Amino acid sequence: MRTTACLVMVLAVCGFAAAARARLVACVGDSITYGSGIANRTIDGYPAQLQRLLRQYDLSWEVLNFGVSGATLLSRGDLPYVRQAAFANAQACNPDIVIIKLGTNDSKPQNWQYKSDFVPDYESMIDTFRSLPSRPQVWICKPVPAFYVNFSIRPEVIRDEILPLIDRIAREKNAPVIDLYTALQDSGKLFPDGIHPNAEGAGLMAQTIAPFLLGVRSLPDFDRDGVINFADFARLALLWRQNESPFDVAPVPNGDGLLDPRDLGGLARFWMMYPGMVAHWEFDEAQGEVAHDSLARLNGTVHGSPAWQPGEGRIGGAINLDGIDDYVTTGTILNPGVGPFTVFVWVKGGRPGQTILSQSNKTGTGEVWLGTDAVTGAVMTRLTDGSRITQPLASNAVITDGAWHYLRLVWDGSGRHLYVDGKEVAADKRKLNALRSSDADFYFGAGEDLEPGAFWSGQLDDLRFYGRAVIP
Repeated sequence: MRTTACLVMVLAVCGFAAAARARLVACVGDSITYGSGIANRTIDGYPAQLQRLLRQYDLSWEVLNFGVSGATLLSRGDLPYVRQAAFANAQACNPDIVIIKLGTNDSKPQNWQYKSDFVPDYESMIDTFRSLPSRPQVWICKPVPAFYVNFSIRPEVIRDEILPLIDRIAREKNAPVIDLYTALQDSGKLFPDGIHPNAEGAGLMAQTIAPFLLGVRSLPDFDRDGVINFADFARLALLWRQNESPFDVAPVPNGDGLLDPRDLGGLARFWMMYPGMVAHWEFDEAQGEVAHDSLARLNGTVHGSPAWQPGEGRIGGAINLDGIDDYVTTGTILNPGVGPFTVFVWVKGGRPGQTILSQSNKTGTGEVWLGTDAVTGAVMTRLTDGSRITQPLASNAVITDGAWHYLRLVWDGSGRHLYVDGKEVAADKRKLNALRSSDADFYFGAGEDLEPGAFWSGQLDDLRFYGRAVIP
């Protein structure tokens, strides 16, 4: 009965899940939003880091930075945000979500003399954004702490006067609040000048904000297979009404200590989604020379004369390569030198020394992502960080035995991991530098130089790339 009741609820909640996902975020704020003091603010400012976090869940998120250094919320302040071009630009983009983080500069003596205007000015800004055609959800932030007086910004005014006023505004306008003050109050070391966070501090801001926008405190991919489906629902249902923190994904930011309908709703937000997936080839075609990417980003071109095998794959159909000249090419899927990633693929057949996945070596930067050892037939990867002491990562897991095997290659930012049928079979024992960078094309079922003997002789099915580390 418990499982049946949960199932009924998840199906009901799924109806609103797709509509609840917003995509374009406008970050409104002062120099802290702008990224002052951060060497590369366009990469390490909080809006940029927030976009990276959100795109681990869904690539369609876009976060725009409308910060203005020195800006005040007060319309009679020395640099009113409402009179800056950024305010008009933030409206013009018709965002789905607006994040307002203002108030720090208002604490200056020349500005706080108009403190009686703070509530009406803030509420007017909220109303302006809410009246846009996109009808955005407006989040208001409690400012990060000021750790000592600098730039005439007064910590005690922020703490004792501005924070209570933001609570009042939240009540009067029914506006959700993100408490950046509490989240960073013990992080003074991340504020070199006492006011502006460094890149790490901006990252903590992004980590605080992201769960509110996503509606979950952690991804409900409980079995870590890259897709939110009935396997994840079953785990949640099994522990229904119990206190299991790894599954307590809602409400944000800290959960409520119990698996209940809120957690079910958090799961439903991502129902049948593949969070962070970059490309997906199902190989379910019946004919033709195109292997379709289900995300419609990178369709593959089929070379040779491989056999499409509808209904004979591990999941639906599969493509069968002859080991002579059959392979599939695509453009650049992922650059291994940029950040964490994961590759999943089902394979069957093959021989020692053959390649499952590689990047072209036409520009001298190609490498084998997944292949088999030339002697044993065990799965391995030749992706390295380019240092002399880093060797290919090899395993003892033989996959050329004619059975279907589920392979997973993970780069978590500091180490490589290989999995076969859900079990880790090889991993780096020391921290590596960033992997060698390459924007080369990809080959499915062929070596980086299309060399004879490296073509895969067997089946491939359900090949997925993720821009995040999906670790069991």
